[in-house]
Amino acid sequence: MPAPVLRDRGLSSLIDGEVETLARGLKFTEGPLWMADGSLLFQDLKSDQTWQVAPGKPAAVVREGTNAGNGQTFDALGGILVCEQNGRRVSRVTSPSGPVETVADTFEGRRLNSPNDIIARSDGRIYFTDPAYGVPSPEAKELPFQGVFTLSSDLKKLDLVLDDFEKPNGLALSPDERRLYVCDTGKYHVRTFELDATGKANRGTGGVFATMDPGEPGGPDGMKVDRDGRVYIAVALGVWVYEPDGSLLGILSLLKRPSNLAWGGPDGMTLGITMIDTVCQVRMKVAGILPPFQR
Repeated sequence: MPAPVLRDRGLSSLIDGEVETLARGLKFTEGPLWMADGSLLFQDLKSDQTWQVAPGKPAAVVREGTNAGNGQTFDALGGILVCEQNGRRVSRVTSPSGPVETVADTFEGRRLNSPNDIIARSDGRIYFTDPAYGVPSPEAKELPFQGVFTLSSDLKKLDLVLDDFEKPNGLALSPDERRLYVCDTGKYHVRTFELDATGKANRGTGGVFATMDPGEPGGPDGMKVDRDGRVYIAVALGVWVYEPDGSLLGILSLLKRPSNLAWGGPDGMTLGITMIDTVCQVRMKVAGILPPFQR
C-alpha cells in the first residue's frame, strides 16, 4: 500500500510503495548521498559520525569526528564535499573514510558561519548555504549576513552569491540549471532565483516560490528536484511536493520530521529521506535529478 499523503492533489499517483526504514536509533540524521554501489551515505550530525547502509545490510559507522557533518555532494574532481556545521567549513574527502582536507572556511578574511547544505552544477560549480546554526555565540559570528556561496569547479575560488536570508538551508537547481531554489527555514518559504551562464544569481528575481504552513515547528530544510521539475522539500509533517509553478501536489506523510532528501537507486526513482533518528526510502514513479558527479 502506498505511503499516506496529506493535502493530496496528485502526489499519491507518483508514489510507488511504502516508506521503508533503512536505519533507526540515531540522534539527528542529515546529508543523504547515494553511492555507486547502491549504498546510502549519511551523517548523524549530533553524534559526529558518518554512516553508510548497503542493501540488505545494517547501517555502520565509516567516520568519527565529523564536526557535525551536514549536507554533502560529489565534486567534479572525484571527491565528496561535506558541510561541517560545527567545523564551520566545507571539507573534502576522496572516500567516505579517507583523509579530510579543508576546501573553504573563510570569506574575505572572516570565518564562515556554519555551512549547511551543498549541491553541484553539471559544469562543476558548487553552491552551499551558510546559516549560523553552528556558531557557538553571537560574538563568534564574523559575517554580518547568512548567505549562499559558490565555489569554482576547481574548488579554489569562493564567491558570495546571495546574502538576504534569515536562515538559508536546503538548495536545489531546476532541471535546466537556470533556476536556483533556496529554503529559508526561518521564514517558512522557498525562494527561486534566475542564474546566468556563469552561475551568478539575479538578485532581482528572488521571489517566493512557495510558503509552508505545517501548523507546527519545522520549516523547510533539505530539498531536491525531479526530472520533470517538481520540487520536493523536507518540512514538518513530511515531504512537501510542488509543481514547477509552485502549486502544492501534496505532502508525503512521515511519522517524524524529515531533514533532507536524495535521489538514487539503479533508475534514480528511489527517494532517500533522513528524519531525526531514522533513515528511510520510498520508491517513486518518477525519476529524480541525481548529483552530476555521482560515482
